[in-house]
Amino acid sequence: MSAFGTDREVLSRAVHLAAHVAVVDLGVTHRDELRTVRLLVKSLPQLAVVALSAEHTPGALRRALVAGVRGFASRAQAPGELAEIIRRVARGELVLHQPTALATLAVMDNPLSERQQEALRLAGRGMPTKEIAERLFLAEGTVRNYLSDAMRKLDCPNRLRAARRAEEAGWL
Repeated sequence: MSAFGTDREVLSRAVHLAAHVAVVDLGVTHRDELRTVRLLVKSLPQLAVVALSAEHTPGALRRALVAGVRGFASRAQAPGELAEIIRRVARGELVLHQPTALATLAVMDNPLSERQQEALRLAGRGMPTKEIAERLFLAEGTVRNYLSDAMRKLDCPNRLRAARRAEEAGWL
């Protein structure tokens, strides 16, 4: 529904249609569709929201669940499968894209310390070590150590790949 306009316009349309289920396609616009989901869930608690996503990572699933979706489907699913997911969610079931749910269950606990997560999050945004150190009130050497440890724990050759892996796993 986010293609219909602003968050308020989407909410107004859902109210006008007396919708029971809304399907929100994540990542198709330059907007934060999860913000739309949160608004719908908060404003219309009886409305079930299904997230349609091309991203099938534990992090994407976790973010959608935290936003309040009751269904998480793949854009690649056949139309009949998507229709069945919508029907099941309308009946009150929580329905998750099975491969993504299984991958989420298979992910080990977050191996990163809180400080490693903070440094990696900022590094993933392209921030240089000096700025990360200033932002976190740490010495540059300490930041380098946190990033090196995170790269080692995640078995990644550089900080950007480590940040991406941690994000995909839902650890950032």
